[in-house]
Amino acid sequence: MMWRLIFLGLLIWLVIHILKRNIGQIKSPKNDTDVNTTNTQNQTHIEDMVQCAHCAVHLPRSEAFLVGGAIYCSKAHIQNK
Repeated sequence: MMWRLIFLGLLIWLVIHILKRNIGQIKSPKNDTDVNTTNTQNQTHIEDMVQCAHCAVHLPRSEAFLVGGAIYCSKAHIQNK
């Protein structure tokens, strides 16, 4: 009786393992070249972070305003200098 339960458990585990592996292959792309081009397109550009001279908030350099050698996060803070 005990051997039947062990055998049944192993059989169920094997079926689940095979199904998971087959489902994973179905979801993955067919070509390795497709994966490489997708990864390079999805990579984000890393920017330097700068600090606002008025409020000390950190923000990406591309979103900052540079006025008179000082960096600001918004036009309102430029006016309040």
